[in-house]
Amino acid sequence: MSWLLYVMCLGVGGLVGFLYARRVPADDRIKELELHLTSLQAKYEHYQERVTEHFSSTAQIVNALTQQYRQLHDHLRQGADTLCSDTRRHGQDNPSRAFLPLGPAAMTSLHDPVDPAYLASVAPPRDYADKAPHDKGMLDDEFGLK
Repeated sequence: MSWLLYVMCLGVGGLVGFLYARRVPADDRIKELELHLTSLQAKYEHYQERVTEHFSSTAQIVNALTQQYRQLHDHLRQGADTLCSDTRRHGQDNPSRAFLPLGPAAMTSLHDPVDPAYLASVAPPRDYADKAPHDKGMLDDEFGLK
């Protein structure tokens, strides 16, 4: 008898679900989803516009800062050249010669990758793992191969 009660509850639940599904048209759900999708697309496009504006203004600010830095550098170099021009006092040690030249050619000469002095400062990684003298280290090409 209790199984009959379970079957009746299942039938009533199915009927209520069927009637509710018929009451809410499928078109309304599709329209609701389309509106939601359109809203998300608009938010995404707005976000993309804000990102583009942000990086455009950041680039302008950085370019202006770079230009101001170059002007300051030139001003200091010219001031040192003019104010420290006394050859009896400074000779070849004029402070204006301490300023590095600005520009792409000057920047590449600071860290020339084929410069032997620069290469001498670069060292390969070292293998500090504990091992017996006859064992190969972890950085060896044949490590772990049998």
